Amino acid sequence: MSGLMCKTLFIDLDDTIWDFQANSKLSLRQVYDEFSLGRAFTGYEQFEKLYMTANHELWEEYHHNRVTKDFLIVERFARPFREAGSALSGDMDFIMALNHRYLDVLAQQKTLVPGAIDLLDYLTAKGYPLYILSNGFAEVQARKLQSGGIDRYFKRLILSDEIGITKPDRRLFDYALQVVGSTAADTVIVGDNYDADILGAMNAGWRAIYFNRDNLPVTGPQPDYMVTELSQLKAIL
Repeated sequence: MSGLMCKTLFIDLDDTIWDFQANSKLSLRQVYDEFSLGRAFTGYEQFEKLYMTANHELWEEYHHNRVTKDFLIVERFARPFREAGSALSGDMDFIMALNHRYLDVLAQQKTLVPGAIDLLDYLTAKGYPLYILSNGFAEVQARKLQSGGIDRYFKRLILSDEIGITKPDRRLFDYALQVVGSTAADTVIVGDNYDADILGAMNAGWRAIYFNRDNLPVTGPQPDYMVTELSQLKAIL
């Protein structure tokens, strides 16, 4: 596999190096117990399934500016209660307290995607300036880096929250280049979301490496490279 030359390397955070899926499940389980949610659901499994479905759908909408951050935060918790037939869906104080606690617990989780530390050590030794580009929320993303013990690897965390524009919108990618003083031709991104990370970057003139952990079919434009494990990036970068 031939190498990919670049001067600036951006990496997505959630489910690219910090294992959002694993950490989210741990956090959901904790708040389920703390808030006695068994009174609203048949069991934890029902709550997790309804939440995960709602959260995934809402994030897809959020990526494309079809819903606001404030709506997402409320609706991803309100919808599971509504679908379970619980009146708690309309208790905004309860929903907001639940969301606040969930985000606090989530930010403390430490699970990384397998191979993350090894890859970051490798990239640092190679001299790449590393940056995070994420649609995640400002109030938790920096804490995730600290909890995972990986904040030291990155020169800067750039978030959609900073300008109110999310990936895949080209304006966020252009903003990121301005912040770090790079050019599209010299920049590569590694990300797990084909729509937000890969198409967004390609449309902005960047090169893109798709971390396709679940080996999903790619029906649109092909990324420069595709890997299913982080360790495979060492043959590219």
